[in-house]
Amino acid sequence: MMFMAAAIMTFASCGEKENETENNQSPAIVGTWEYHETQPAIVRQYTETMSFKADGTMSLFFTCYDTYPEGGTWHYGISLTGPYSIDGNTLKLTLRNNGVMNSEDSDFTYNEPDMSEPAREFEFKYEISGNTLKVDKGGEQVFGHGGNNGVMEYVKK
Repeated sequence: MMFMAAAIMTFASCGEKENETENNQSPAIVGTWEYHETQPAIVRQYTETMSFKADGTMSLFFTCYDTYPEGGTWHYGISLTGPYSIDGNTLKLTLRNNGVMNSEDSDFTYNEPDMSEPAREFEFKYEISGNTLKVDKGGEQVFGHGGNNGVMEYVKK
């Protein structure tokens, strides 16, 4: 009887582990995360929003509002979407550009994406602590900005 109970518990826990690995998702990352950055030298307001779904897809949108000391402005944004997966503490993204918005003096225009452009693949180290998602982009300024030496801290919305 004890052998049977142990076997059932072992089988059940293996099934849960297989399910977690098969989906290759982390329930903790599901949701919307936002990063903000301000650069006083040119009065830049930068916001990046990443939304992760339980089905393994995600979207990323960033906007940047620059106001230059000599008086000019430039506003732009980029939208990216695609699948994601988690492997240990590595976040893997395969993203395609969905469009770009450009503006001078607050008059936005929308540029259609070039669908002939292949999706780009990224791998970042990440960790979640409470309401904070820390993504280490390896010092790169990947989507628009690189945060603090490539590490960006997003807050869950």
